[in-house]
Amino acid sequence: MKIVKSLLCTLVVSHLCCQKQNTNPSDKPGIPANLELVKQPVVTELNIPWGMAFLNESEVLIAEKSGDILLANVTTGTKKNIFKVPGAILFGQGGLMDIRLHPDFSKNKLIYFSYSKIADGQPTTALGRAKYSNEAISDFEEIFVANARSNSGVHFGSRIAFDGKGHLFLGLGDRGNMQQAQNTLNHMGCLLRLNEDGSVPADNPFVGKPDFLPEIWSYGHRNIQGLDFHPTTGKLWAHEHGPQGGDEINIIEPGNNYGWPLATYGEQYGGGTIGPPTYPGTVQPIHHWTPSIAPCGMAFLKSDKYPGLNGNLFIGSLVGQHLNMTRFLNHTLVSETRLFQGEGRIRNVVESPDGYIYFSDETNGILYKLLPVFKE
Repeated sequence: MKIVKSLLCTLVVSHLCCQKQNTNPSDKPGIPANLELVKQPVVTELNIPWGMAFLNESEVLIAEKSGDILLANVTTGTKKNIFKVPGAILFGQGGLMDIRLHPDFSKNKLIYFSYSKIADGQPTTALGRAKYSNEAISDFEEIFVANARSNSGVHFGSRIAFDGKGHLFLGLGDRGNMQQAQNTLNHMGCLLRLNEDGSVPADNPFVGKPDFLPEIWSYGHRNIQGLDFHPTTGKLWAHEHGPQGGDEINIIEPGNNYGWPLATYGEQYGGGTIGPPTYPGTVQPIHHWTPSIAPCGMAFLKSDKYPGLNGNLFIGSLVGQHLNMTRFLNHTLVSETRLFQGEGRIRNVVESPDGYIYFSDETNGILYKLLPVFKE
């Protein structure tokens, strides 16, 4: 299979603190001198591949924004459509978004989807699940519909993450109404924590509090499109889009207010202040980007397939059109490397069961494998 080599735009950023972050990196590489990273196309002719979930080392389920689920083989490059998510609609930025396997998938065969749908006459984000068996998906059920209804076509989120303790997290957006991210009587701009059947965990931080919906785990988010658990600390990390600048990475703690739009490093499109960078009672991001890269999808590298890069955080970039690789030390960014810059909008990043990074390019409709090439 053809391997596509590309110039790597490598950048390293050093930061003293969040407020002093500099988005003009130096030219020092974040990759070991004896290692080159190249991308290999493994599945082509995809239609806006939004989410991926590996069944094994070679088979992967791909969620296309249109609502279709494909079963693809990254070894042979073959693919076939096996399911269309009932009720999922293509509406602005909405459509079929994330797909995740249940942590006990090998036993229960459950897969989960996030998607936009019409509820009470308006689009919102919903969560469904179904069973996979013998190259087919069946027994679909919708288990949760967010109270994030709006006729706006933007900021549906959405990513799913499981904690392995009986809960899942669903990241949402503010639906284009920034003030609603501070209104905790709806789900706009919130990260939700649910039981695996879509019900509310009894120990959620706002259960029983009259001014909050009980599903809310954190709020004050603009548009969450990346979730993953840190491989060492076990903390949930999330990233979200800023407006014009101010994309953020946050470490999530229950009950926190992450500030949007009271505190932001971004500004109005075309210029104009939204809010100051800090605001009392809100939590600062550990990193932010200005200008925006529009982060999408994220995966911590847990394997040793890429020597020297274990623990790095891989993030797709839509506006920046690159695969972003960052390294943090004690929550401070110490290096940032931009791979394959300008070659396509990277929508999602996952680590396969055998430890390789795969990422989807929605511009060209390609699923890539990131290959390590060792120099003499």
